[in-house]
Amino acid sequence: MSKSVFVSHATKDTPLVAALVDLIEDGLGVPENEIFCSSLPGFGIPPGENFVAYMREQIFEPKIVVLVLSKNYFASHFCLSELGAAWVKGHKIFPILVDPLTYADVKDVLLGTQVIRVGNDIEYNGLREALQSHGLANKSDTKWDIKRRAFVQKLPSILAELPVPEVVDLKAHQATIEKLARYQDELLQYEKEADALKKQIALLEVSKDAEAVKLIRSQSKNSNNIAKFDKLTEEISGLKFKLGGFEVFKFLLADHYGMHYSMDVRNYQEEFEEAALKKIVNLVDRSVYWNSTRPAYLRKLLKELDDLLSDDEVLSEIETHYASKEVPFETDNLEFWQGFYGL
Repeated sequence: MSKSVFVSHATKDTPLVAALVDLIEDGLGVPENEIFCSSLPGFGIPPGENFVAYMREQIFEPKIVVLVLSKNYFASHFCLSELGAAWVKGHKIFPILVDPLTYADVKDVLLGTQVIRVGNDIEYNGLREALQSHGLANKSDTKWDIKRRAFVQKLPSILAELPVPEVVDLKAHQATIEKLARYQDELLQYEKEADALKKQIALLEVSKDAEAVKLIRSQSKNSNNIAKFDKLTEEISGLKFKLGGFEVFKFLLADHYGMHYSMDVRNYQEEFEEAALKKIVNLVDRSVYWNSTRPAYLRKLLKELDDLLSDDEVLSEIETHYASKEVPFETDNLEFWQGFYGL
């Protein structure tokens, strides 16, 4: 089973990667057992495991792949394979460009991808937001700021100690790139075949009653309703940290749906005061600033979700797909919020 965070890096960059993993674990609060980093004890491959097989398992379905893009990285065939796998499978990536590389060195499958410079401390907030959207980062703003700045301050001495890769013959490099492209094409074809087989199995499993027939028909039309639902619920869930936290988010949901839910400032004072400063809520009259940017965007997404589920056939399809969750498909229900927004 894949861990949530896969740190793709060159072994020669281990000192830098060790500091980065410490930032992710201690600065963001991501549990050690959710981070895979092959070069670090406790984060890598357990004794007795096959190296290649275990690496393949870990790159299969992580929540995010952190790419430590250095000269050593691009000189490593294994690193390029990890990069190719992440690209083919469409994983969420967070590329970090290590000096002395520049944006001009970002080529091939990464061409056009937004990357951050290793020393730009502000841009690491993007990594925090990505991990928060999956409920993996839980440290306070203060703790995060302290650890992030300490990490950046240590960088010059760490980078100065990193070994320089040997020069690779241009023809050998080109041959490797071509081989990687072939492997990527083969992997993509295998993925398509596997997806087709999974769909066939799913159809066979549910083709015993009228509801199953309805689902099969919708799938035969290449329905993307489930993908739309997943995207909307993921975006809505990801807003809870930007809006002030779990309790503030719950208050906004209740207010949107016209439900009575008291603003618990006494037990969640810090959350609500921060939300007030961001013009999310008004502490005086216990209301929501629905015209502010983030609340307005939340309301827009909630309306899109309700519109999607207003179609009985679409609702039936999505309910069948998520039957194992055993929650009512009522968007104004706490159980629905817990099941799909992580409350």
